[in-house]
Amino acid sequence: MLAATLPALLLAGCASADDGTAPGTEEENGAEAAESTPHGYVEGAEEAAEPQSRLVLADAATGEIRVLDLITEEITDVGHAQEPTGIRGDGRYGYLTAADGSVQVVDSGAWTVDHGDHAHYYRAAIALGETLPAGTVPYKDAEVTVADGTVRAPGVDEPCAAPLGTAVTRAGLVLGCADGALLITAAEETEAEEKQFTAELLPYPDGMAEDERAGEFRHRAGSTTLAATAVNGEGFWTLDVLTGQWEFTADDSVIAVNAVGNGGVVLALTDGGELLALDPDSGEEIARTELPGDSVEVDSSRAYVSDVAGQKVHEIDYADDLRIARTFDLDIAPSHMVETGR
Repeated sequence: MLAATLPALLLAGCASADDGTAPGTEEENGAEAAESTPHGYVEGAEEAAEPQSRLVLADAATGEIRVLDLITEEITDVGHAQEPTGIRGDGRYGYLTAADGSVQVVDSGAWTVDHGDHAHYYRAAIALGETLPAGTVPYKDAEVTVADGTVRAPGVDEPCAAPLGTAVTRAGLVLGCADGALLITAAEETEAEEKQFTAELLPYPDGMAEDERAGEFRHRAGSTTLAATAVNGEGFWTLDVLTGQWEFTADDSVIAVNAVGNGGVVLALTDGGELLALDPDSGEEIARTELPGDSVEVDSSRAYVSDVAGQKVHEIDYADDLRIARTFDLDIAPSHMVETGR
């Protein structure tokens, strides 16, 4: 079984809004005084007043990697990955999967530390990270592995036949399995030195055929609503991670999908070169526009559609009839794309 220790943010005390330092010190608590740092601080990082959104992009043909800063519009050449076949993210890092299952880590240099009632936003240098062995899934600095049809983490040893698709959500890590989605969450703090986890299966509806299952999951950062096209290409799924409720919409024209979540629309790209905004419950069309695209990322106010053939990324205002707000020209084909900084 292969495993690796995974990247994570270094967590410290919570920062005040005034000076970026923690409001309390050990001296105030009767202990020896110690310098405090903002929650989520990493050496060399700069705290910002708003999310520092970026896109990690990779060309499937050449392996070339770029990071597009959506604030400054600057494009950074990060290097290349070995034959990337897919991508996922965790809010800061992009994880490019190769044909052999290994994973190239890309540090986008942007992330958010969310406390619910407030958040901290950081930006730092962009860098090409390490290469992880096949079977390692990044989650909370733990060794989560998927091998031989089994998911293993501290406290977890659960079956997961034909694993496909992962998503890091506010509720926990979601892994796609043949019989449903496995939700991995951190257990309550114990005296054990190693962080412990629990697992819960969110099963598919009864009667689902094997080729109807969900493929790669997509979702808005911070959301617990996932979307995925069916592997047979006959439609798409949405999953409410909090309730375990799956919904299937039959539409064989949809090639890519993503969910805004929290009652927002589902965005779908069709093989006819259109972008659709759909009601998440009924599947009813709300808006439609001509826009050739291959994948779609969403955040709380915008969507990003990759155009591989045109070597472009379009920024979409999905609350304004799918209006194109900006278009970014690239020097690579954006075959794989994930948003970070949220």
